[in-house]
Amino acid sequence: MRIKMPGLGQERGDTIVEVLIAIAVIGTVLGGAYVTSNRSLAATRAAQERGNALKVAESQMEQIKSLAKTAPATLFAVSGAFCVASVNPVSLPVATNAACKVDGNGTPTTVDPQYSISITRVPFATGQTFTLTNQWTDAGGDITDNLRMIYRVYD
Repeated sequence: MRIKMPGLGQERGDTIVEVLIAIAVIGTVLGGAYVTSNRSLAATRAAQERGNALKVAESQMEQIKSLAKTAPATLFAVSGAFCVASVNPVSLPVATNAACKVDGNGTPTTVDPQYSISITRVPFATGQTFTLTNQWTDAGGDITDNLRMIYRVYD
């Protein structure tokens, strides 16, 4: 860019230092925008995964609640970790296996993000307490997160 200075008859152009400073400022602004949008996207993805994990856990707890009413003797006889099969919940809890690794809709899967369901039962005098742990690795494969719910069934 050339500027004609009035009255002097001289032209002046931008120096290399001015151009480098302008490029540095633009680079800093673009870099900051990229970092901010990347963090926002990661936070949105993490919230979506946690929401899906909560939905899967609530579904499992609802199935336990239903089984406690329809087949309590069989449900309370289960020992060790289990999950309720979404394919046929009437068949009752399934030992921890591929059926306990589900996607956000509760369908068995081997594709990430997959939610690993583990339910354990702790007997009490007045009822049964079930602790559900839902564990998953985030979409980036960096962090293993988990969600824990406790539900008590009364006789």
